[in-house]
Amino acid sequence: MTTIAKAKYFPQRLPENQGNPLIEAIPPRLSPEQLIDAVARLPDFKSAQRDWTDYERELLIKRLERCVIPLSVYQDIYATIYTTLIAGYQDRNPMGSTTQHWLYGVTQNVQINSKTTADSLLITGLSGAGKSTLINSILSCFPQIIEHEKYDGECFLQKQVVYLKIDIPPDASRKALCLSFFSAIDDALKADYYHQFSNTRKSIDQLETTIHQICASHCVGMLIIDEFQNLNVAKAGGEEVILQFFDSITNNAKVPIIKVGTPAALRLFSAKFRSGRRAGSAGFYELSQLKRDEQDWKTLVRAVWKYQWVKNPRKLDGQLENTLYELSQGIPFCLFKLMQLANLEAISSGTETISASALRKVYKQHFGLLRHALSSLRKGNPKQYEDLMPVSVWLEGGHSSLPLGHLINLAKSEDFRGEAAKEIKGHVEDAIAEFDLSASQRRHLQRMKKSFEAKEAEGKGSEFLGIES
Repeated sequence: MTTIAKAKYFPQRLPENQGNPLIEAIPPRLSPEQLIDAVARLPDFKSAQRDWTDYERELLIKRLERCVIPLSVYQDIYATIYTTLIAGYQDRNPMGSTTQHWLYGVTQNVQINSKTTADSLLITGLSGAGKSTLINSILSCFPQIIEHEKYDGECFLQKQVVYLKIDIPPDASRKALCLSFFSAIDDALKADYYHQFSNTRKSIDQLETTIHQICASHCVGMLIIDEFQNLNVAKAGGEEVILQFFDSITNNAKVPIIKVGTPAALRLFSAKFRSGRRAGSAGFYELSQLKRDEQDWKTLVRAVWKYQWVKNPRKLDGQLENTLYELSQGIPFCLFKLMQLANLEAISSGTETISASALRKVYKQHFGLLRHALSSLRKGNPKQYEDLMPVSVWLEGGHSSLPLGHLINLAKSEDFRGEAAKEIKGHVEDAIAEFDLSASQRRHLQRMKKSFEAKEAEGKGSEFLGIES
């Protein structure tokens, strides 16, 4: 649902933000306490509801599906998104002549030289970890549309699109991505771009240019690309073509992009090792599997356990908490599903209590294929499930197209000289600095770096045999 607000301008202390209506109209940043109040969605629960009819309680249990309990990562991601949004508007002040010149160039598809570019942010995590819930909750802290009428005593008619969220359909091509954008902007502005361009004979490059023009003319503050892993690399023309598509938005339209998806999205950044910087120049966040001893898990499980609509509720003890973790493996979706099903089972069976055995019963009866995936997590071997593989597995050799594995295999198979050796040496330096390496991997990469340094100077090829990956 689109939220629309009339522009109300807030004074800015930073000189680069002053006199910019697009920035001044953004609501002030929330404090940590205000953010929790804004995003938390807790079921309306009263102990008296336990005496209601079975039918009424079954409906009440459905409220768990809409429950949002903000964890610590919410604070960090909200702060980064807020800063990225404001920074993205700093070089697009509609009151400035430079912006008018740039805007003319974008709308007329004329290249305007500019040294500024917008940031990008990558948010990834296991399937069921709550990525979409998190991003939707944070976006709810902003109006999607701000309507301007007058600024500083002068007429200023402008509909400012603060954010645009695009859900990528499965197996999406580059054209499908463009059409998803048009559909999203139609929903926000009640426009008709999708109908206008869905059957057009325009090339994909022309559609991309149209996206730049729409972003510029409607003052789009940031793009959120959800389910990023759904992009089909082959259909989209290859990894580099996809990356250039998003680069053109941040470079030409100056719109920050927030990419959200499972770690499988990292495959898009494997061909060119340094493209990891293009994935998230403003930051990278992983919503990983919650660990049994971390505070976020304890906060979540204790909060969820309160919602027992059974006549004989139990206190949370060590056995129950261990059972909940063993069955859910620290995945929020699985924890909420367990509690929902356990409540229903206790009511329908007449036991009216949630026990460890009841939790195991509903797990065996209702979790189906999820049980195989959770079993893989339990054993520490989730590689057969792309959407359950943590980023560390992707980056350390858990998939054939990983940057690190790709780099080492490339070094084994290719004969690099001169400038090529210098380029690969830079990739190796990035790997040493950025990856959580084993001692063996680190030693091999250090040897690779020294060899490439020598070959860079000599201009001779280099072979690497027996390098472990």
